[in-house]
Amino acid sequence: MSKVVALIGPTAVGKTDVAIELALRLGAEIVGCDSMQVYRGMSRLTQQPAAEQQSAVAHHLVDCLEPAEAFSVGQYRRAALDAIRSIQGRGKDALIVGGTGLYLKALTNGLCEAPPADEGVRRELAAVAQARGSAALHEQLQVRDPLAAAKIHPHDTRRLVRALEVYELTGEPLSGRWGRSTAEALPMTVIGLTREREELYSRINARVEHMIRDEDVLEEVRRVRGRQMSHTARQVHGLAYLEAYLDGARGLEETITLWQRQVRQYARRQLIWFRAVAEVQCVTITGEEAPEAIVTRITSSL
Repeated sequence: MSKVVALIGPTAVGKTDVAIELALRLGAEIVGCDSMQVYRGMSRLTQQPAAEQQSAVAHHLVDCLEPAEAFSVGQYRRAALDAIRSIQGRGKDALIVGGTGLYLKALTNGLCEAPPADEGVRRELAAVAQARGSAALHEQLQVRDPLAAAKIHPHDTRRLVRALEVYELTGEPLSGRWGRSTAEALPMTVIGLTREREELYSRINARVEHMIRDEDVLEEVRRVRGRQMSHTARQVHGLAYLEAYLDGARGLEETITLWQRQVRQYARRQLIWFRAVAEVQCVTITGEEAPEAIVTRITSSL
């Protein structure tokens, strides 16, 4: 019988190479679980799998949306389930790969009852974040929904916007809807890749240093500048910093420092999130351990 396996972990942990090897070993197709890699035109900036990797293994929900399109967790769940059913219909295993915890939760636990996104409300909240910072949204949420505010990081603009949006549209706190699922959970085996914190941060810093000196990355930013972009696409890590850098508003070293800090903070939130998922089977990577060796360890427990 076809299996569903999830391979999750923080950014820069090394998921992509391991995922390709694991998919080849299982004969699986990959379903993306990354809120930024869905967007076209930013493959280098969002660290999508390379073209040759996507040729070696079929990928779904990667490089499939225009930046102007919004993409909610509900839309993700529906699209991912459709992809999984299609894969299983071909007698193959589905391998969920990514680091967006909310997307994984939507698959493993279902969704709480909540209204669809409202672009008008989101634009207003995004304007507040732009003018006063995400901390201003967190302060609003502490008043309207203190339980949600306690669980959402003050820098997690996307989740803050969603929680406030639900309150604005319904007059009820999002936290009051937790546990009221509108859909059944999807059973799967969840493998979590980890590294020692210092090693992970070093890899993040090195990746950012490389990316900002990659002309292909800078060219992607030049191409999307001035284009209509959804609130979700605007959250791509490094995009705002690179736009300011290309405008001359920030120097190279300041841009690197800010971008590295942003990604480290995101990785920290990912680690906290994944540690709270009880069903995760953790696999710790050390140094430059080869993907083949990592996959051998993973498959021994499947």
